Amino acid sequence: MPDNLKQSYENLCKAYLKLQQFLKEDNNTELSRAGIVHAYEFTFELFWKFLQKYLEYLGILEEHGPNGVIKIGFQNGYLEDGQAYMDMLRDRNLITHTYKEEMAKEIYTRIKNTHIYTIEKFVEKFKNII
Repeated sequence: MPDNLKQSYENLCKAYLKLQQFLKEDNNTELSRAGIVHAYEFTFELFWKFLQKYLEYLGILEEHGPNGVIKIGFQNGYLEDGQAYMDMLRDRNLITHTYKEEMAKEIYTRIKNTHIYTIEKFVEKFKNII
């Protein structure tokens, strides 16, 4: 396994653990929500970029960008629930491109209730591969 791929996975794990920490320390204030949303954005970026590098390493990447990477990852069995990852991408895009407080609150709730567990499954799956 190439060192850059291992490093990419380790960076993803660190970001995921930081997001977990923010969620554990969450006190539902605007500052806390903003920190969680920002940590989620960062973790999502590291997730899809790691998956892209992994699929390139395997020689099966046909498309670039998060949408294509998620599609190929799902088609090849590296992502169990393709819709969950597309939902994560949608939320990342919404928060990145159109910041609105109400939208941020909704995304914050999805991060706490859904996205964190999707990321956790992914990190755990690759723990045995990398």
